[in-house]
Amino acid sequence: MNRGKWFGTGAVAAGVVAAALVMPGGTALAKGDKVGFIDVPRILEEFEGFRDARKDLERDRKTFGEEYQRRMMSLQKFAQDLQQNMGMLSDAKKKEKTTEFEKKRQEFSEWQELEGKKLQDREEGMIKRLEADVRKALEPIGSDGGFSFVVRKDLFLYVDKSAVDLTDQVLASLRKTAKESARTEKK
Repeated sequence: MNRGKWFGTGAVAAGVVAAALVMPGGTALAKGDKVGFIDVPRILEEFEGFRDARKDLERDRKTFGEEYQRRMMSLQKFAQDLQQNMGMLSDAKKKEKTTEFEKKRQEFSEWQELEGKKLQDREEGMIKRLEADVRKALEPIGSDGGFSFVVRKDLFLYVDKSAVDLTDQVLASLRKTAKESARTEKK
C-alpha cells in the first residue's frame, strides 16, 4: 500500500494543521492543551486487519502483473509472427492481420486500463475504510483522555515531550472492534 496516500497527502495535511494552529481566528494551541499522536506506519504494520487487507491487495496486484505479462507476451508474439510473415502475405491478408493485431492491441490496452482502475479503486476504498476505523477508534480515546489534538507523528518534524503516544490504545481499540465484528458475523 502506498503509505503516502494514507490520510491524504502528508505535507498538505501537516500544513493545514500547522496553519490552523497559528492563524488568527483559527484554533490556537494553548499552553494547557493536551496533544496526542499516533504512529500510523506502526499501526499499518501491526494491526492484523490492515496487514490482511494489504496482503489481499498485493496478491491481486501480483495476479494482475502475471496476467499482464502473459497478455503482453501473446501480443508481442503475434506482432513478431506478423512481421516475419508479412512478405509472404497477400495485400488482403496483410490488411486482415494488421487489423486483427490492432484489435488485440486495443483489447489489451482496455483490459489494462480497466483492471488497473479496479485495483486503484480497491486500494482507495481500503484506505478510506482504514482511515475511518482509526478515526472511530480515536474519538473516544481523544475525548476520554481530554486531548485537544491528536496528530500523525510522521507528519511533524517535532513533537513536544508532553505529547502522548496513543498508538497502543488505538491498536487495542482496533483489535477489540475487529474481534467484536468477527463474533457478530459468525452469528
